[in-house]
Amino acid sequence: MTPAVLSLALLSGAATTLPAASAVATKHIAEQPAWLCKPGIPRNPCNQDLAGSPQRPGPGGAFTMRYPSGQSVTLDAQRVPSDRKERFAAPHRPPVDCFYAYPTVDMLGQNAFRVPEDHVMAVLMAQAARFSANCRIFAPVYRQATFAEHMLGGKEAALARGQADITRAWQHYWQHDNLDPVTHRHRGVVILGHSQGATALTAMMRREIDPKPAVRRHLISAVLLGGDVTTASFRHLPACARNSRRAPMPTGCVVAYSSYAKAPTRKDMFGHTNAPDTHVLCVNPAALLNGVPNQRRQRLDTYMPTRRALNGNPLAPKGSLGLILTGYQVSDADAGYVHRPSALDGQCRLNKTGHSTTSWLQVSGDTAAVTEPGAHSILSGLHVIDFNVAQGDLTRLVRAQSNAWLASRA
Repeated sequence: MTPAVLSLALLSGAATTLPAASAVATKHIAEQPAWLCKPGIPRNPCNQDLAGSPQRPGPGGAFTMRYPSGQSVTLDAQRVPSDRKERFAAPHRPPVDCFYAYPTVDMLGQNAFRVPEDHVMAVLMAQAARFSANCRIFAPVYRQATFAEHMLGGKEAALARGQADITRAWQHYWQHDNLDPVTHRHRGVVILGHSQGATALTAMMRREIDPKPAVRRHLISAVLLGGDVTTASFRHLPACARNSRRAPMPTGCVVAYSSYAKAPTRKDMFGHTNAPDTHVLCVNPAALLNGVPNQRRQRLDTYMPTRRALNGNPLAPKGSLGLILTGYQVSDADAGYVHRPSALDGQCRLNKTGHSTTSWLQVSGDTAAVTEPGAHSILSGLHVIDFNVAQGDLTRLVRAQSNAWLASRA
């Protein structure tokens, strides 16, 4: 099995380990959207009411999310190396939204009938949960191209099916849910997606956002990681750029990258294009916050999910993401996340040979703090932790862009 195929296997893995009771039937998604998280729905796993404030109080005032099977999880973090506990502030009527599409979680075709909600929730906890401080989270369930379809055929049709599901969910969201419950005007929205989710969102945006000025005006930013978004993906949505601290924070733009601890080769899955004068986008969120070029090395603000966040147990600390997170450290800390603000650095790099171009976020520093030995040889770079290597930067960036977008409409 080649590294690329093995990587696909791991990225698609472990759906079969979840109980059938924790699942959403998906045979009706073609007719109407299904939601993992949606503000105001009964027992919303993301714990946000219609206004985005906590739907249920947490113990001692902590903000928690809940796995569909019942386990509550704190979003607090343990800072390393000081071991100081950092309380996650509960959201209070956030004025903007986040629309999130998760990466590949389905393995052997189960998506035609049931999607394991706890498995999807674990990915949301690892990637998107902490954005809830800034926005209402909308996370649709969609049918995916599974590992079996990648291996045995039918991938293109399956990808198109998932993209149709995401587009249908977006259309419903824009028409019914994006309207502010108080002003009844359209709200600003941040698009969040990873891997297959980022690919599906890119397809949706080409149709529903990029060519429509009235919708495009409400796009705060699109964070599309590990999905090979290129300089030719959109006509009207540029890569986010800010080369001075005095420059205004850009909105209506795209943040994208694929992260590697070692420079990718052609055997690696992400970051490559053979199209002339086109390359995969790399926007370093830390550089954007600091107002410096993407090529300049910057400290990354890293958050890794813990056993608690992943709904793990002593025998399976990585929970339902055991295969996906093969090669990555998962702490047993008494918090949802381990915060490592000084372990990693990142800078965008680009290599061009003829018509072949590779672009990526080079991650350096104490990579052993987040990876186990051999992680790069097993997976395609740091793909499965694209969000985590710079999650603190990404959440601060979304907050800064949201504030800039809101100020422009005051």
